Amino acid sequence: MRQAQRGYVQTLRCQAPPEAVWRALVEPEMLARWCAVQAQVDGRVGGHYSVRARLFGQRDAHIDAYEPGRRLRLILHPSPGWPPAGEEVIVEDFMIDSNGKETVLRLFGSGVPGSSEWDATLKRLRSAWAVAFTDLKRHLESPSPECPSL
Repeated sequence: MRQAQRGYVQTLRCQAPPEAVWRALVEPEMLARWCAVQAQVDGRVGGHYSVRARLFGQRDAHIDAYEPGRRLRLILHPSPGWPPAGEEVIVEDFMIDSNGKETVLRLFGSGVPGSSEWDATLKRLRSAWAVAFTDLKRHLESPSPECPSL
């Protein structure tokens, strides 16, 4: 019997164009500017997404949806340090929208097991994404000599 699942949502609103936000998600050199120590992205449906991030550690995923400038959906492989997930599959779905004045990036995380052994992991995911999106916004909107514009 499947248990209840939980998820998380994070939203970023910025003045950067959607193309810059997209590049920040999929180009390894751009990922390095706001979250990744190391990244490899095979940018296509069926591709592999691998990031060693300061806040998350090693993250490996299968790219399930890849719509440049609009959507990136990752099916995460189990990460070291995560409790066993059983049959559950954790998905992170990034969606980009723009109204011409601002760009909105939304992250929908789903499939986190509802068992109490996942409480700490879910809390870390939520808080790490909040910090990561703050860093991303800073890099997108306030370039400095130490952190050139995306």
